[in-house]
Amino acid sequence: MTYSQRLTHGNSSDIIYLEHQINIAEEELAKAEEERRAYESDLDQLRKSPDHSTSATNISNEQKLVVELNKVQSMIKTIRTRLKNLQEDLGELED
Repeated sequence: MTYSQRLTHGNSSDIIYLEHQINIAEEELAKAEEERRAYESDLDQLRKSPDHSTSATNISNEQKLVVELNKVQSMIKTIRTRLKNLQEDLGELED
């Protein structure tokens, strides 16, 4: 195999790898966004409950949901950054 053939083959395998990583990141992002929507829904329902402000349990549950929601939002931000970087890397290889 010549040097240019190795470069082309190597480049091709890099592209395949990046495309695979992008697919994984997109799936992770979809799951995290689904999880975020679930936490937001649970939090909204809890806040709308009639005894929300008088129940210590509800306040504690609200705090837990807010913490979990913040974690998921942070994870979404991290995944989006990773996805953007992978897409940029792929774009550079395809040029």
